[in-house]
Amino acid sequence: MIPIRDTIPSRNYPVVNTAIIGINIVVFLVQLSHGADGGQFVYSNGLVPARYTDPRLSHYFTIGHQVFSLFSYMFLHGGFLHLLGNMWSLWIFGDNVEDRLGPFRYIGFYLACGLASGMSHLILNSASNIW
Repeated sequence: MIPIRDTIPSRNYPVVNTAIIGINIVVFLVQLSHGADGGQFVYSNGLVPARYTDPRLSHYFTIGHQVFSLFSYMFLHGGFLHLLGNMWSLWIFGDNVEDRLGPFRYIGFYLACGLASGMSHLILNSASNIW
């Protein structure tokens, strides 16, 4: 069953949730604008475990770029349907979570969950050269 809407109205306008959705869409459009070089864009900004664990790859990236990728990968998507599914779920459920937590705790929660999933990916697939 695909959720169409929730039944709990928000008390406040979900500013952070809307901003996250907007950022995801803008990053996807930037990703698409790279055309044939889109794979390089994703490799540079995605979370590729081998970039952190393989010295032959890691020396191509600065520490700042490696840290940036721990956050930038959260906004990359593998295609239009991937983006649509994620943003649809965020639109339906994210406003209620932001309403409950407040905008500052919500963005912290969003980023902490993203970092936790990224660390899990790094640990479980440490030699992977694929994002």
